[in-house]
Amino acid sequence: MKDLNSYLHLVVLWAKKHHDLIQEQGAELNEEGMEMARSVGVAEPERIRIMLVDEIPFQEDPVVYSLAKSVGMLSGQVSGITFGHSIYIVKACQSARLYSHEFRHVHQYEVLGSIGAFMDVYLEQVMTFGYHQAPLEKDARQFEAGP
Repeated sequence: MKDLNSYLHLVVLWAKKHHDLIQEQGAELNEEGMEMARSVGVAEPERIRIMLVDEIPFQEDPVVYSLAKSVGMLSGQVSGITFGHSIYIVKACQSARLYSHEFRHVHQYEVLGSIGAFMDVYLEQVMTFGYHQAPLEKDARQFEAGP
């Protein structure tokens, strides 16, 4: 795996593409979903869109797939991923825990200001600490709701 900067641009392009797709085709949150998002710090839950999928589309991009695999993201099934206010959720994995975790990532994007800024911090963390020990992942786990 090369250094992070050589991949950041490609990952950001991939993330923005999926962000836009989910914003166009995803579902808005209902009131319960908006309340859960607010409870974990999301400032603009009305902007969130969710797209239910059979699997996260990592494999469509070999660079993203390779990077995700190298940092341990693919060691088990990835059940959700967030790009700004756009979220993929694997249909078979839906739970309050997963939604609240992904909503916390929305909050992190809001704080960091953009997909590019988030990916810069997030990728540096997962490359340094590993996926499960990355501070942004640990933060999201602290805000997971019960079943």
